[in-house]
Amino acid sequence: MDSSTAKSNIRLLLLANNEANRLVCKHALSQHQDCAFVIFEAETSCQDLKMARARQTDCILLDQHLTDMQGAEFLSQLAEYSPERTLPVIMLSAPDARATHKSRTGSFLIKISDTNLMKELSAEVLWAILEQQAMQETSNTLDKLRESEAKYRNLVQQLPVITYIASLETPGKLLYVSPQISQLGYPAEDWLEDSDRLLKRVHQDDLSITIEAYAHTYEHHAPLRCEYRLVDNKGISRWFLDEANIVRDESGESLFLQGVLVDISKDKETEQELCFYRQRLEELVVQRTQQLEKQCEILRSANANLDQALIALKQSNSELRNSETRFRLLLESAGEGIIGLDGAGSCTFVNQSALAMLGYAEDEVLGQDIPAMLDSMTSPELIHPKEEPWLENLFGDSSNPSNIQIFLRKDGGRFLVECASYPIECNGATDGSVLVFRDVTEFQAQFRKLAYRASHDPLTGLINRSEFERRLIRVLAGMHSGEKEHVLCFLDLDHFKDINDTYGHAAGDRVLSSFGALLASKIRQRDTLARLGGDEFALLLEHTTLDQAYGITNELCDCLRNMRLTWAGQEFSVYASIGITALTHTDRDIASALCHADAACYEAKKKGRNQIHVFNCPHNAIESPVLNS
Repeated sequence: MDSSTAKSNIRLLLLANNEANRLVCKHALSQHQDCAFVIFEAETSCQDLKMARARQTDCILLDQHLTDMQGAEFLSQLAEYSPERTLPVIMLSAPDARATHKSRTGSFLIKISDTNLMKELSAEVLWAILEQQAMQETSNTLDKLRESEAKYRNLVQQLPVITYIASLETPGKLLYVSPQISQLGYPAEDWLEDSDRLLKRVHQDDLSITIEAYAHTYEHHAPLRCEYRLVDNKGISRWFLDEANIVRDESGESLFLQGVLVDISKDKETEQELCFYRQRLEELVVQRTQQLEKQCEILRSANANLDQALIALKQSNSELRNSETRFRLLLESAGEGIIGLDGAGSCTFVNQSALAMLGYAEDEVLGQDIPAMLDSMTSPELIHPKEEPWLENLFGDSSNPSNIQIFLRKDGGRFLVECASYPIECNGATDGSVLVFRDVTEFQAQFRKLAYRASHDPLTGLINRSEFERRLIRVLAGMHSGEKEHVLCFLDLDHFKDINDTYGHAAGDRVLSSFGALLASKIRQRDTLARLGGDEFALLLEHTTLDQAYGITNELCDCLRNMRLTWAGQEFSVYASIGITALTHTDRDIASALCHADAACYEAKKKGRNQIHVFNCPHNAIESPVLNS
């Protein structure tokens, strides 16, 4: 339209259901440079029809959806009233601005104008409405993003761990840290302002290993796992487990390091207490052994005194009775059970402690065959049959007087004792013996319980890392040239963190225990299976070649593929990546062996997980290409 032409007045009937659309249309029409619009509006479509029929308007700006009818219905009713008239109509949100509407008879009654003015107005109005709708959608999207961010932030702040995000460009620079960091006595802002704040708070004894772990993560963009102590504002050290992963974008580009700090101070205290109790138990065993040796020495001294008394008996009956009285008082005062036997094994004397432990009266024991009384009814399940009775073997071995046996009570019950035998010599000949014993049932039970806890994982019941390393050291130390090789395997669950994040740590514990039980049921009796920690397991295959080890681990993978676990009504599968390395007589360093197996497991995960990878080293470089999956 020519800009020099004076503005002309156009009467326009505006029909729009949405108030916002009406305001946008009015604003767009008021900005038109060539025309001045007189806008008519009505509250209902019936009033709009009356205005249009009365020829009060020059054109109609019509929305497809009205309050009480559709735009097409409005045009149809208008056409029925004035079939001879053609009125320009601009449809809002119409798919085609040049479309025509037909009456029920099929004739063209009302046509949308395709003049330059109408086309220009239609484009301006529609563009203004679309722009207003886009702004509204953008505002709604921003509101939803803010709401989602607030929910995520609240969730992170409620976790019982410290979460953080660190920059990969500046080592040690924290981009975000959760408010739980304030438990160390410093506000979160201090940790964000100072790029070295984290390393400054690390205990001096743990600083080198912490720097090494972070350097490895920053150099290789690998996951971080490290344990170290942080010193709070009061100078108190607390142990933390630092676990973090690299967050990448859709193209695989590394963005930042995201991780958590878990307070493991109580676990460390428990570990130290267990070590202390183990040491204390060993000290008690040594102390008790020394006490028993002292008591045995007393008994030897008493035996020597008894020999002297027997010699003196030939000289004086009075002196003999006095010596016997002193001897009996000594025996009765002892806390251990003491039984005297003649050369045939019959009881010649017994003290009250022995009677109390065995449940007999003195007259029921004197003159009886003690080996038969204490051992004849013992079941084969408790004591393996021997060529000679154990008491006779015990009496015949004076070089090792201490022995652990099971004694039989009068009521048929059995109890564990630590016993020792000492021969009685008279004039250079053995004339009998003394049996000394004490009840160690409770002591042995506590000892076995502590020993089991110290060497086994409480969740899976498998041996733990320290016990596995001891066994591995023993195997490596016992290998000789020409001996058949052994194989060390590392097993790591795939996507275990996703299971914990999705279903919770209770489901994760269920997966670990089920995984350990399945492995234990499939390996050979001579193999050693251990849980090293987290979702890491180790398997030592003794006297096994790489070919055999590959077959065993491949069967384990097949069993895992068929295993299904159900949690909270959801069924899921569990897979594992397995690394294998061969052990020969040239391997003496346990750290290298563990590192090789761990590296092979890491390669299996890099290749897509749920795979087996054999570590390539000089002594298995020929076989590895055949075995790698």
